[in-house]
Amino acid sequence: MSALNSLNHPAFADIDRHFAAFISKSSNNETLSQIIATLSRAVRLGNICLDLAAPPAWEGEPPFAWPTLEAALAAVRQCNAVKEPGILAPLVLQGTRLYLRRYWDYEQSLACALKERADGGNLSSPSAEPQELAIQTALAKDLTIISGGPGTGKTTTAVEILANLSASSRIVLSAPTGKAAARLEEAVRNGFAKKGMAAPVTRASTLHRLLGSRPGSASVRHDARNPLALDCLIVDEASMVALPLMAKLFAALPAHAKVILLGDRDQLASVEPGSVLADIADAAAGGDSRLSDCFVTLTTNHRFGNDSAIYRLCQAVRSGDEATAITVLEQSGLPDLGCQPTPAEASLKEKLRAPVLEGYRPYLKESDPAAALKAFGQFRMLCAPRRGPYGVESVNELVAEILSEEGVIPDNRGDVYRGMPVLITRNDYQTGLFNGDIGIILPDPNERSSQLFAWFPSDDGSIRRIPCASLPDREPAYTMTVHKSQGSEFEKVLLLLPDRDTPILTRELIYTGLTRARTRIDVWTNRDIFCLGAARRTERASGLKEALLSQAGITAH
Repeated sequence: MSALNSLNHPAFADIDRHFAAFISKSSNNETLSQIIATLSRAVRLGNICLDLAAPPAWEGEPPFAWPTLEAALAAVRQCNAVKEPGILAPLVLQGTRLYLRRYWDYEQSLACALKERADGGNLSSPSAEPQELAIQTALAKDLTIISGGPGTGKTTTAVEILANLSASSRIVLSAPTGKAAARLEEAVRNGFAKKGMAAPVTRASTLHRLLGSRPGSASVRHDARNPLALDCLIVDEASMVALPLMAKLFAALPAHAKVILLGDRDQLASVEPGSVLADIADAAAGGDSRLSDCFVTLTTNHRFGNDSAIYRLCQAVRSGDEATAITVLEQSGLPDLGCQPTPAEASLKEKLRAPVLEGYRPYLKESDPAAALKAFGQFRMLCAPRRGPYGVESVNELVAEILSEEGVIPDNRGDVYRGMPVLITRNDYQTGLFNGDIGIILPDPNERSSQLFAWFPSDDGSIRRIPCASLPDREPAYTMTVHKSQGSEFEKVLLLLPDRDTPILTRELIYTGLTRARTRIDVWTNRDIFCLGAARRTERASGLKEALLSQAGITAH
């Protein structure tokens, strides 16, 4: 197959083909074109770089035979756009890894910043139990990473850290999404209320708002020349933070500031390129890293208890113990866990009818937007893919049909309708709505008019009213992808997995879906498919771990 034809493979997008043509236009080298297109595709799929020594994974038949490492290196070294680190060029070749320049810069910048902040500070009792060790680390050092699953006390630990800081410290709370930021703020306020103290912060912010993201631009208002005005920054849901955003955040921190990252290294990585928290964890476990004294893992679960089926299932999936996971799944009559086979496509709608009505009828009975939003947060359906019969797009339509047939939402559904839950899919700075925000379409209960508005929770706990005509890109929110659900928790969850294997079904995805539930989860899956997914680890090409472990790095341009 010629290079032209091989790049017409559905694995490649137009941007991959155009980028390959632009970079290799003067070389007329088929191998180079294929490598450059594959690099572009790799970044789209969340990788920081392309490792030429590792043949890429393809869904279905590969578009071409991957070249030997010698042939791949020879091809890229002949390209004028590719240079070794330290020489300015659009692409960087470091060892066997090929980078887009900006991602190599982000990786080197973040690695340097992390190592600099990890230096200094001595712990008084390095053998203390994990929560006490995390508190000591945060008070002694400028960098602390606290990892743990849901219910292990990450935010409780953060409250204890904040309570021990100077009263004059300028403290900022942040998270990747508005929902996660609101949850962090609420947890900190509640934690200080239990202590009989006033919380030392007024509100939490998304990272994009904190840095001052500019619409249509990769630049931000706060950077090394205009640092953030703070003494301590706590970032929750750090596993969701992509490499570019994390690099910009650390570049904008004042030299004296403490930064505390909270997250779960076993969750899905960010939607955008990078797996920063997992890379940091791997580097910290490497032994020689300066990060090892800054990384603390919380293991005691305070939410479920060791007898909880949700907890036992999450632990089994997290550790890759498929046999134990299946044993837990197949137990019957458990109060917090249910399991049944994924229904056939023809019967899916009728199988969904009962859980849909039980889960969504309560919020649809509410006329007050705040009450409706609270009730809607009690239950959520999660899917792995976006498309296909078991994907979000199809299942959202099935749910709407069920609710319409039962008379709880209108028959003549248009672009928006009363009771419709909406998920924002694009940041919109004019309305202040961001990707991942969830609202509900309802009339204003204080007005006699039947005009519909979209209602969204604000960072300060109030409810915002947005005209429907002003809404940015959105989709129905009855069902969410597991990726989109990160940073959220629901009392009850129905996790619907596809009836056949797919590369997106990984251990991290299943674990993340399971950990969205607070009191009960129902898993619809076929045994073999579940085992295949639980055995598959998410692999993202990155050099961050190695950069963190290196004793001398090359300064990024």
